Amino acid sequence: MKLEAVLKNPACPEKLFNAIGDALSKIQSGVDSTSAGFICGLFLALDEHGHPRFEWLVNRGPQRGTLVYYVFDLLMLDGKDLRQLPLVKRKQRLARLVTGHPRLLAVEHIANDGVAMFAGALALGLEGIVAKDAKSLYVEGPIQTWHWQKIKNKDYKRHGKVEFRQSRGKG
Repeated sequence: MKLEAVLKNPACPEKLFNAIGDALSKIQSGVDSTSAGFICGLFLALDEHGHPRFEWLVNRGPQRGTLVYYVFDLLMLDGKDLRQLPLVKRKQRLARLVTGHPRLLAVEHIANDGVAMFAGALALGLEGIVAKDAKSLYVEGPIQTWHWQKIKNKDYKRHGKVEFRQSRGKG
C-alpha cells in the first residue's frame, strides 16, 4: 500500500520529515501493496518529556526533539473510501496499521472524562483538545459541526507566529 505525507505548507522542507515518510512507507495493510491509503494527522516535535514543542517544528534548523506524526483518522485504505464508516471504526483500523512504528502515534478515542482530559491539557499548557462523536461519519471541509468541536485553552500562547498561505504570485 502506498502512503505518503501531504504537507499543508508547500514551503516546508520535506527532507525534515524523512523519518515520518520512512515509517509511512513501512506500513503494510496486508491487502494490496500498490493501492492507496489516506491518513490524517499532525506533525509534532516532542521534547525529552514527550511534550509538544511547536516552536521546534516551525524553526527546525538543526534537529531538536523527536519528530512524530500523531495520526487521528483513516479516510482511505487499500483504495477503499472509509469516510462513511463511524469515526471509532476508522480509528480502530488506523491503530492496527501504525502499531509498532515509534514515529507514528495513533490518537486514542477517549469516550469519557472529557473534562478531566481538558484539565490535563490546561495543566500541560497545551492549546486545547478536540472532541469528536465516535459514531460520526467524515465530513469534508474546514467547518466545525456538532460532530466535532475544538475546545481551546484561552490562555494558550503559541511560541512564534506562523501563517501558511498559498502563494498567488508568479511562480
